[in-house]
Amino acid sequence: MNIVSLKDVAKSVGAGPLFEGVTFGIAHGEKIGLVGRNGSGKSTLIGLLTGDLEPDAGSIARRGDLVMASLEQQPRFPSGVTVRDYGPGDEDHIRLAAATRRYEAFCSQLGMYETGLALDTLSGGMQKKVAIARCLAADADLMTLDEPTNHLDLDAVLWLEQLLGATTSGFVMVTHDRRMLDAVCTTILEVADRTVYRHVGDYSAYLRRRAERHNEQDAAERRRVSILRRELEWLQRGPKARTGKDKGRQDRIDELLQGGAEANAVIGSLPAARRRQGRRVLELSDVAKSYDRVPVISGFSYEFSPGQRVGVIGPNGSGKTTLLDIIAGRVVADRGSVEAGETTAFAYFDQTGASIDAGQTVLDYLKTEAERVRINGSHTVSAEQFLERFLFPRAMFSQTLDRLSGGEFRRLQLVRTLATAPNFLLLDEPTNDLDLETIRVLEQYLDDFSGCLLLVSHDRALLSRVTDSLLVFDGSGGIRPFVGSYDDYRAEQAGPRQTGDRTSNDRPGASGRSPRKRDRTGLSYREREEYESLPDAVAELEEELRRLEELFQAPVDDPAKLEAATRRYGALQAEVEEKISRWEELAERAE
Repeated sequence: MNIVSLKDVAKSVGAGPLFEGVTFGIAHGEKIGLVGRNGSGKSTLIGLLTGDLEPDAGSIARRGDLVMASLEQQPRFPSGVTVRDYGPGDEDHIRLAAATRRYEAFCSQLGMYETGLALDTLSGGMQKKVAIARCLAADADLMTLDEPTNHLDLDAVLWLEQLLGATTSGFVMVTHDRRMLDAVCTTILEVADRTVYRHVGDYSAYLRRRAERHNEQDAAERRRVSILRRELEWLQRGPKARTGKDKGRQDRIDELLQGGAEANAVIGSLPAARRRQGRRVLELSDVAKSYDRVPVISGFSYEFSPGQRVGVIGPNGSGKTTLLDIIAGRVVADRGSVEAGETTAFAYFDQTGASIDAGQTVLDYLKTEAERVRINGSHTVSAEQFLERFLFPRAMFSQTLDRLSGGEFRRLQLVRTLATAPNFLLLDEPTNDLDLETIRVLEQYLDDFSGCLLLVSHDRALLSRVTDSLLVFDGSGGIRPFVGSYDDYRAEQAGPRQTGDRTSNDRPGASGRSPRKRDRTGLSYREREEYESLPDAVAELEEELRRLEELFQAPVDDPAKLEAATRRYGALQAEVEEKISRWEELAERAE
C-alpha cells in the first residue's frame, strides 16, 4: 500500500520544465535513493513530496495519518536555540516523550553531550549531527534526507548507515555516498530526461539497469540516424525522382531531425593538467596549532614525496581543515615550519568557496582563471573544452552564476580550481554537493593526476580509490600516518574475528568447529552435482530479476501487483546471493 502517490506530476523552475508526467508511488518502509545530475530537480522533487512545493500539473496523494520528517541539506536554526530546545516537537505527549528520549540518545551517540550549547556556536559538522538526531528521533513513516553525510566525519557516516539499514521507517535520500546507497537502499529513483525512472534494488543494480537503458537508447538513436540518412538522400533527389508523397515524408524527416535523444555528456578520456614537480615537494616540521588553548595539531612532522596521494580522516573539529589551511598559507601555525619546493604549485578546493560576481557567466568565471588549460605537459585545451569535460554543456556557458544550483556552482568551482594546472592538490570535502556523475569524472581526473594529493573526505569509495596512505587525526592533536588504503585501515581497526580461543577467517556461515575430513579431500558426489548445477540456477534467477526490472519500468496501474513484484524481487536477490556464496564455498573445496 502506497503512503505517497504521484500521478502525471509536472514541475517547471525558471525557463523550462524539470520533469513532466511523473508517476510513481512510495510504499510503507521503502528505502529510496534519489539520484540525478545537479540541477535535474532532486531537491525540487523532495519539496513536492513534503508539500513545501506544489506541482504545476498532476496530483500528489498522501496517506491521511502520514508522519513525515525532513533533513535539509543546510539545516537552519532559530538564533540562540540550544541543542536541548531543538529537540522534536509533537502535540501527542506520549509520542513527544518517546521522541525526546530518542533524540537525547542519538545526540549522545554522535558525541553531543552538552545539550545546553547554542546551535549557532557549533561547527557545521556538529550542527548536521544534531539535525540528523532530530529527524531520526521523530520515528516518522517517511523521512526525506537531503545529503545527510555532508560535513559528517567517517565514524558518524558509518553510524548513520547502520541506523538507516536497521530502521523500519521509509526514506527518500539524496546522497553522493555510493557505499551507503548500496548498503541501505532497496529502490533507486533517477531524475533524468525530464522524468523519473524507478529501479528496484540497490545502487549497483541501478547502475546495471541504467547501462542497459542507455544501450537501448543508443541502439534506437543508431536506427533513427540510419533512417534519417535514407530519407535525406530521398529528399536530395530531383522533384521528378520523388513520389507524390512529399509532404508526409518531409514531416517524417522533421520528426527524425528533432527526435534525437538529448545529448548526454560522455565521460571519456580526461587527461589531468600537469606541471613539473621537483624532488623536494613539501616538508612540515614540528607544526602545532591550538584554538583557545585547545591543541588541534601537536608537533606534526611529515615530508611529502613526488606523486604521493594522502587521505585525511578524523572526527569533526579535529583539525583536518586547519592542516590544509596551514599548508596553503591561510592560517599561521603556532610553531614549526612549512617549506614547499621551488616547483610546487598548490591548488586548494575548500568547503566554503570565494566571493563571486553573481552576474558573471559560467564561461567568464572560468576564463578569469585560465583562457586555456594545460594538460599532458605542453598540450592545452580551451576553457570551453575543459568545461565540457566536467559535464557543462555549451548551452550553459552563457548562463549567469546566480542561476546555477548549489551543486552546479560547486562543480564549477572545482573546474576553476583544477584549471590552474597544479602539481599539488589540496581537496577539502570535494564531493559535498556534487552529483554522482561529476564524482566519477573527478575520480578519473585524479586517477590521471601525476602530482601530489592531500584529500579530506568522508567519501569512502573516493578515499579507497585515489589515495594510498592516510593521516589519521585522533581528535586530541595527534596525527598518525597509515600506509595503505582506507579499506585497509578499516580492516586494521576491525581486527581479526575471534571464535573461542582461535582466530577465525572462515567463510560466512562456517562454524568454529574443526573442519570435517571430507572438506579437506574434495567434494562428495552429491556436492559435486550441486556445484555443477548452481551456475544454471543462478542464471535462471537473474533472468527472472531482469523481467521484474522491466515490469518496474512500466506505468503502475495495480499497486498490489507492484508490491508483490517488489517482495519477489527482494527474495530473488537474497536467493541469488545465497547460491553464489554456496558456489564460492564449494569452488574453494573443489580446487
